[in-house]
Amino acid sequence: MSAAPSASTPARVRLYDVDWLRVLAILLIFVYHAARPFDTLEPWHIKDSQTAGWMIYPMVAGSQFMMPLFWVLSGISTRFALGAHAAGAFVRRRLLRLLVPVITLGWFILSPPQVYIEATTAQGYNAPPFSGSFWEFLPHYFTEGFYGFGGYFAWNGMHLWYLVYLLLFTLLSLPLFLYLRSAAGGKVVEALTRLLVRPGAIYLLGLVAFVPEVFLPRGIPVLTWTEGGWTLGAHWVFLILGFFVVCDPRLRPAIERQRWAALLLAAATLAPLGFLAPAIEALTFGSPAYLLVWGLRTINGWFWLVAILGFGSRHLNVATAGLARAGAAVLPLYILHQPLIVVLDYFVRDWAIPVGLKYPLMILAVFVIFALLYEFLIRRIAALRLVFGLEPAPARRREATP
Repeated sequence: MSAAPSASTPARVRLYDVDWLRVLAILLIFVYHAARPFDTLEPWHIKDSQTAGWMIYPMVAGSQFMMPLFWVLSGISTRFALGAHAAGAFVRRRLLRLLVPVITLGWFILSPPQVYIEATTAQGYNAPPFSGSFWEFLPHYFTEGFYGFGGYFAWNGMHLWYLVYLLLFTLLSLPLFLYLRSAAGGKVVEALTRLLVRPGAIYLLGLVAFVPEVFLPRGIPVLTWTEGGWTLGAHWVFLILGFFVVCDPRLRPAIERQRWAALLLAAATLAPLGFLAPAIEALTFGSPAYLLVWGLRTINGWFWLVAILGFGSRHLNVATAGLARAGAAVLPLYILHQPLIVVLDYFVRDWAIPVGLKYPLMILAVFVIFALLYEFLIRRIAALRLVFGLEPAPARRREATP
């Protein structure tokens, strides 16, 4: 990922650690979703006949930083994609990359099987119950309301909600982003950076996430809806924070210097949070206990992000032969992994196989299927590259005729 030049960075610099973290983040989300059929958390699109209570502990811990990391990395990517380009050109590229996969794949191809499986297996999640074949279900999918609101049509593309809200929040934040890259905004960034590079001051940025997570009453449309364990308002905040931390080249070194302290603080605050978490949803909004627990949870997430970004900057800012290839596959893997998991477990959910064996087999099977689809179809066919959000394939150079 190339950093846009600024007064302090006269040349473009490739941030390989950001590319590596994007690859690692999608693999983490893949492993997390592969565990959802087997955990004992809230209902999901499909549940296996074999479940394991122990799986909730690493999953709850991972949810503290998994989606926030994705949003911070998206903010960093947005800063580089915006660069010095005109706003119109940037918006057109965002629409093509984010909206096309949701409309083509999300609405019409990948979501109907997932909603059908959820509806016909009585998951009690978001889809109303349904009885009948998949072909009998299809007309109901398109005509009986929106998924999550008493109907079936997956307006947000199911797991592609991330792309929907990334586009929405990017467009809403565009005036701020344009301001931050301007001369006047640069002065604000300069003043904030002088404060944030001081020892420990980088943790102050995490307090911004308190607004949607701690102080907004639940029930406010969109901003307090929960996805990926965090409110959408918090996801928006992490997007803006990701954009901001690469607006000045001194901020990344400041994060890197705090990596060990952030890791220790993250581990130290996760332990008491584990005891308090079971009662978190029952707390009364605005009460001291509510402010304490939700505040602790929010700042713990930011500790994890500082640690991950800091260690990434320190140890992952290296190029390898496979990084570019793996980086290109991130969005297709995100788009395909959950439908493959749901459909595969639908056919094997009643197999009497222990979770300790079935779970890794699920991961292996889905990854192999994806790898074959990506290698032999998605990356080779222009139309599939478009709907999976990939750049057009570079034209092959012709050999000069003697």
